[in-house]
Amino acid sequence: MKNRLGLFLFLVCFNGLAAAELAVETPTTKTLPDPSGHWMWVSDLVFNAMEGGKAYLIDGDSGQMLGMLSTGYFFASALQDSDYQTIYAPEVYMSRGTRGERTDVITLYDPKTLEPIDEIIIPPKHFSGIPVVGHAAISSDDRFIAVYNFTPAQSVSIVDVANKKFLHEIETPGCAEVFATGSSAFNMICGDGAMLTLQLDDAGTVTTARSKKFFDPQADMIDDKMAPYGTSWAFFTMSGKVQMIDMANGTPVFAEPWSLFSPDQLADSWKLGGYQYATICESTGELYVLVHRGGKYTHKSPGVDVWVYDIKTKVRKRMISLSHAATSIHVTQDENPLLFSADAEHSGVRIYDANSGKHLHYVKGLASNPILFWPVRP
Repeated sequence: MKNRLGLFLFLVCFNGLAAAELAVETPTTKTLPDPSGHWMWVSDLVFNAMEGGKAYLIDGDSGQMLGMLSTGYFFASALQDSDYQTIYAPEVYMSRGTRGERTDVITLYDPKTLEPIDEIIIPPKHFSGIPVVGHAAISSDDRFIAVYNFTPAQSVSIVDVANKKFLHEIETPGCAEVFATGSSAFNMICGDGAMLTLQLDDAGTVTTARSKKFFDPQADMIDDKMAPYGTSWAFFTMSGKVQMIDMANGTPVFAEPWSLFSPDQLADSWKLGGYQYATICESTGELYVLVHRGGKYTHKSPGVDVWVYDIKTKVRKRMISLSHAATSIHVTQDENPLLFSADAEHSGVRIYDANSGKHLHYVKGLASNPILFWPVRP
């Protein structure tokens, strides 16, 4: 009893002393400096707690985390306007955390402070699944946002950016994901091998047009991993063929497909793999793909090898061996690009010199499940 009384008096005195010495903290908000082309966002799906999705901003030059967004359930990635004045994040929330009434919103964030500044409520139908690049898109003129819905009925929600309001929902049976094209248009991939174009007028009214079939879903299906390249997109088949599609004028223009792998490489089981396995540097005109050896249905498997191709000559220029297996990669857009990779085992982000392949930084203790990269384009 005496010992307990002594301990109690010691704790009282210690706590009193600590309280007297600690200064009162005042919450403050810091402002980020002007953005760099070597900044990269990475989405964190948080597999073990999906209601707590996050996005982290990383400075590739220093290997430091600059800030974070809290982005709700099953988060994929965010969008940004053309001059990086606003970040638009399609998000999902449940009224009781993991249950209750569902609310889907597009949250507007200030890219300087990363604080939420507004939100637009949209129908509670936003695609929730393993994140894909085409879950949402903002038109090149910054006027409209299209959000892909899957309930499992397929549709698109159209949002007026200037007036911050949901306009209407367009049914798109058999067609998935959205990609910005032209000034106010979006393209979607359809299960029959064609592409659907949604063309918007000034009021946001949509007219649709369907292209010819550009792939055979029964023979060599297009995968849901794509990479932008100027006004074009690179699409990839399960066998490793590259289908470039020019979307500058709204209506898609299909180039002749070409293969990443020779017959010998295919026989040796080389395949594309990961959640985001392709990225293109516009300044150098180089295509980076994450590859591995694997059997059928290994298109989400990680890889340690990145093959780099000249996008014009379609010739492999070099190979980069990653220090650790990755599930996703993304390259910056300057002439001295950095290559970011999502570490498949340690849940961190690794940064490389994209020209030499030299490992520069390991951003550890960052994300639970880094899954999609989306670059800052200042």
